[in-house]
Amino acid sequence: MFTVPKSQKTLTIAPIGDIQWSGENGPTAKDQLKRHIDDCLKRDAYFVGVGDYIDMLSPSNRQRLAAAGLYDTAMQLMWDKALELTNEIYEKFLKPTKGRWLGLVHGHHYYAFDGQSSDEYLCDMLKAKFLGTSAFLHNSAHDWTLYVHHGNGGGILPGNALNRLYHVAAGLQGAEVYLFGHSTRLAATPLSRPFPIWGKKDSEHTLEHRDVYLVPCGGFSKSNIVGKTFGDYAEQANMTPSPLKAPLITVDLTCKDKSHRTRVQV
Repeated sequence: MFTVPKSQKTLTIAPIGDIQWSGENGPTAKDQLKRHIDDCLKRDAYFVGVGDYIDMLSPSNRQRLAAAGLYDTAMQLMWDKALELTNEIYEKFLKPTKGRWLGLVHGHHYYAFDGQSSDEYLCDMLKAKFLGTSAFLHNSAHDWTLYVHHGNGGGILPGNALNRLYHVAAGLQGAEVYLFGHSTRLAATPLSRPFPIWGKKDSEHTLEHRDVYLVPCGGFSKSNIVGKTFGDYAEQANMTPSPLKAPLITVDLTCKDKSHRTRVQV
């Protein structure tokens, strides 16, 4: 559940994730990320985190690390590094957004130690709610709902992420916008969905058509870096470059026609 001021006529939501910060020499597109955040703040946007904020450990990395049976001192050193990266991404990019988050879900790339993850630590700094793996976010005053998940699965084409979102939207109904990260593809596909409206009499029953948007949320991790002798995994695997941007969702809170109140800019 989230609220906006009653006087507010437009709601702008900025999904952001797949930054994969690994330090100054890493693949994060720093200039594009800063410009995007500045633009979102000028629009008084509220942010939603879709995961992979730092590039610390993948799920397979965490499994191998746990199986290694390292001493607590070694695990503490790893945790200290994860906190260092999380502090850096906060200070360099996200600090101006503090207090303007609807919440953040976790991604695949994070580190957990002693009962807390680096994603939860980031939420604490941003004064944001940690949403776990997935969440429905609902504004009851305007009956508007958002679904967010980091995403999963492979595929380099935008259609791969959209296909997964299509099945999610069919199985988890009720949102007007469905957000995925992970693939770093960027798209916005509307689906027309009829919702039953029940009146007091049979003659008052009707259908209200709304557009449901499927939105893979892009990312800010470069696939190719000039001057780097050995490229990161995306370059080595010859993956399609990421768009290095993220979508913006605008909701006209004064519009009574629910089928036309939401717009997605990519």
